[in-house]
Parts: sequence; C-alpha cells; structure tokens
Amino acid sequence: MQTYTHQKEILLVVNASFFSKDRVKRNEAEADKHFTQKEKLIDACWNGLVPEILPEFFEMPFDKSMTLWEINDANAFIDLVFCNFIETRENELSVNPYIFMEFQGYN
Repeated sequence: MQTYTHQKEILLVVNASFFSKDRVKRNEAEADKHFTQKEKLIDACWNGLVPEILPEFFEMPFDKSMTLWEINDANAFIDLVFCNFIETRENELSVNPYIFMEFQGYN
C-alpha cells in the first residue's frame, strides 16, 4: 500500500492590512509590547491561528490532519509549510520566491 503525503504551503505578507493588530492579538502583557507585529504573527501561527483566519485553505478532509511543520521567515513575508510528514520537498514547486528562484536557472 502506497502512502501519500499532502503538503500545503501558504505565503503570508507581513505588512498586509489583513493581519492587523485585531486579528493577531496576544496577551498584552508588558513584555509583549516589545514584540513586532511580525513576531506576534509568527507566534500566533505556531499557536494555531491560521486555520481560524484562513479556513478556505483547510476545507478538504486530508487538510484537517495537517499540522504546521515549518515557518520560513523572510524580510516581507512568512512562508508556512503544513503537512502530515515530509519525505522530500519539491522546492521547484514552492511559493517561496527565495526557494523556487534557485531552480529557474535549471529550466
């Protein structure tokens, strides 16, 4: 029996108005005021916020079992990788421009 892996990658633009402070709200303790909006967004993603704010990405039955596997932090965006487990990543199919641009020269 062959095992199929499902992998989903979501690119979040950090400075978009969609991720205002109302959506990515943490406990506003005194220490938390020193975190940037990007750091708060990364923390919220690790705490399971993505399926709540982007439910259309998790509509299929196999999507419900996927977990956040990796967060790639870039200058203007955050690349989220959801999957059950990773056997091999197909980097040429990535939505992360820093990853797939490496393979453009090979075409």
